[in-house]
Amino acid sequence: MQLVNLLKGDKNAGRALWFMRQAGRYLPEYRSVRAEMPDFISFCLNPEKAFEVTLQPIERFDLDAAIIFSDILTIPWLLERNLRFEAGRGPLLDAMDHPLDINAQLITSLEDKLSPVGDAVRLTRKKLSTDKALIGFAGAPWTLVTYMAEGGSSRDFAKAKSWLWSARAQTKALFSLLEEAVIRLLVLQARAGADVLMLFDSWAGAVPDALREDFVINPAIRIIDGVRDQGIAQPIICFPKGLGEGLLGFADQVPCQGLGIDQHTNLAWAAENLPENLVLQGNMDPLAVAAGGAPMRAELDRILAAMAGRSHIFNLGHGFVPHTPVENVAELTQLVRERG
Repeated sequence: MQLVNLLKGDKNAGRALWFMRQAGRYLPEYRSVRAEMPDFISFCLNPEKAFEVTLQPIERFDLDAAIIFSDILTIPWLLERNLRFEAGRGPLLDAMDHPLDINAQLITSLEDKLSPVGDAVRLTRKKLSTDKALIGFAGAPWTLVTYMAEGGSSRDFAKAKSWLWSARAQTKALFSLLEEAVIRLLVLQARAGADVLMLFDSWAGAVPDALREDFVINPAIRIIDGVRDQGIAQPIICFPKGLGEGLLGFADQVPCQGLGIDQHTNLAWAAENLPENLVLQGNMDPLAVAAGGAPMRAELDRILAAMAGRSHIFNLGHGFVPHTPVENVAELTQLVRERG
């Protein structure tokens, strides 16, 4: 498995290729399956449907890895935050009134309630070619807290950020609960057959610099240590989106094997300044792929030039946008293969 070998330090593994949100609304075959399901969370927790759409981009583009079709908000769903998805509004939840407005006992049922995620991993790993890696994932505590506090997406995360300053002890207690849940979800996927694990902290950049160690770096360390304590040896990719220069401290302290770089970070800077033994992933702007043509090809050239001589997973700086033309993804995949 090229991706696994790369993350394990094989300098001869070559460049691996997969895309965040590669199974999604830009694919007509995905939309066809999605139309059969009554709601998004039922879709995510249907092992047969999740398995089917996980494999769609592999069958179409022959990528090096599949990422299991699920959602980072399965943990808030488990915690009975009334998760629902509305067209044009995204995920909605019942907003928390304070950091400990939560039933911690619900975490004990994670392996039972989220067993469909493990079933989807098993089904996919059985069908997926042995030379393709399967990625399992979870959302990091801070990103989960933003959705749970605000009741959905937010422009400024005002409530969640205020908790970091004014209710620090209670917020750390909430983080501890979420860390346990994330560890258990990652272990569940690893034991079901995931070859690589990924930790998404999509809103890490919203945490003030003075608080990043407490609420971005240390939770990632504890989660990885907790996974390792359960005997899980699979490589781990972290994606603390939006950290910018904060990636230096993150990479220095968090024991991950891969690090996702978003499209707002200078990849040449990252290649020069981040540890050489760390595999960098990214960082094509999803909107460049949506645009296609010369802009997309120029972005590809920039990324390949920046990563010359470094271990690299070609990917996006975030997930595909829904209006991305399928033919652009096909062309990009072919160009990465040819030029890589």
